[in-house]
Amino acid sequence: MPVFVSDGSSPEEDAEVVLNATGTQRAIAYDEEVVPVVQAPQSTPKEEWRQGSMPYLYQIDPQYRDFPYSNGTLEKQGCGPTALSMVYIDLTGDTTYGPTEMAAFSTQNGYSTDGDGSSWLLMSQGAEKLGLASTSVANTPEAIAEELEAGHPVICVMAPGTFTQVGHFIALEGLDADGKAIVHDSNSRDRSLWHWDLSTICAQANAVWSFSVA
Repeated sequence: MPVFVSDGSSPEEDAEVVLNATGTQRAIAYDEEVVPVVQAPQSTPKEEWRQGSMPYLYQIDPQYRDFPYSNGTLEKQGCGPTALSMVYIDLTGDTTYGPTEMAAFSTQNGYSTDGDGSSWLLMSQGAEKLGLASTSVANTPEAIAEELEAGHPVICVMAPGTFTQVGHFIALEGLDADGKAIVHDSNSRDRSLWHWDLSTICAQANAVWSFSVA
């Protein structure tokens, strides 16, 4: 599982200190892969989507980004359906609902808002319509860790801060050996390669849900 190594600074700060000969910002993952932060992220290929392995899906991936959603596009407004798509595939192995299909489901069921992304109801009522059990989780490191350790992936809606300037849904796959969260951020390969302290996530989260198969 890719993760940045860090001296304690932010991912952005670490990325800025590693430059190639042309000055392009780069970041180094734990396996020493050199990742240009400016490249368009590529989602996990559909043929690799399977139960028990959360794919990395990006709303900014060229294959998804222009799909209409919330009076805009998936690129600008689609973090909610993309996060739920990752969780759904992880739990069920069903490849029916990729990012665009999940966005269409959200729109058809009234969870797409007027130019403001997704209603929080997508993560509760919407998930239940898809056959998932959705549980509201206390916004504490202990509560989120308990859910992840039980094998329940988590979605957090983030307030402005490290992850967003306006509001953003991110998915948490699990915990690494150091107890840090494995984040799937549909708007950033950079932040998805990083493993995050749960205290950092909780300090910026407005709401948290965990999921299992109903």
